[in-house]
Amino acid sequence: MSPPSSLPDARPAFSWSGPTLAGLGLIAIAACGLAPGLKENPLARWILADTLAPARVLPLIGLGAMFALIAGRALLAALLLFALGIVAGLVAEDRLLALLDHLPRAATSLFYAGPISYLASGATLVVSARWRIRLTPPAALIFGAMLGLTIKLTDPSLHEPAFTATPLLAACWIVAAVTLTLRAFWRGWFPVFGRILGSWLLAIGLLYGGASLVPKREPPPPAVSLPPPSAPGAERAIPGLPVPDEPAPFPGGDRFKQP
Repeated sequence: MSPPSSLPDARPAFSWSGPTLAGLGLIAIAACGLAPGLKENPLARWILADTLAPARVLPLIGLGAMFALIAGRALLAALLLFALGIVAGLVAEDRLLALLDHLPRAATSLFYAGPISYLASGATLVVSARWRIRLTPPAALIFGAMLGLTIKLTDPSLHEPAFTATPLLAACWIVAAVTLTLRAFWRGWFPVFGRILGSWLLAIGLLYGGASLVPKREPPPPAVSLPPPSAPGAERAIPGLPVPDEPAPFPGGDRFKQP
């Protein structure tokens, strides 16, 4: 089985473009984690801890596999809609949040941007080739919107451009590296692997979203220990305050006792 025939064979000129792009990105990541100057940079620490977290990288790998399994007009439409979705997620953040806020516990689950990305990429990979051509463009639009929304929601700065452009470039780097590598070194079993990867992404998305829907159980408040009834002043004890001492006898009270 050969790669999609509607695209020209780019192996002679670009066969190593994907691995080269991946290698350059890995070198940059290693520099951010090991270089003393970059290691203390807030942007570099955030990129390593959040943008390149496995939960964020895995659906991007699925999106790259989606793009590698289609070609021609479908691929061009998917790329354009992916870019349009990113712009919508960055610009129309309030409208997307208002739409997703109808889901239960959306505000405490990052508005389900992660599970939606998993489901969009996984559902497109598991279907047949004919349905994949039809579903990839709208799935890329949804994925791009969730990517832009995630970048805006997790931005720790006061809307600095670097904290928006850098994670966006990192996401595009992952998608491009996966797509170019798979297309350059095409094998007949890639569609089968795509369906396996899609089933994993679907399962993760369903588990991730289902766990976010379940409310967290708060531990019961600690029990307040009261003094035993036989203690002096136990009937007047107030939780959190010391027990009052027993009142002293009235002076001269013995004169009023009956003989």
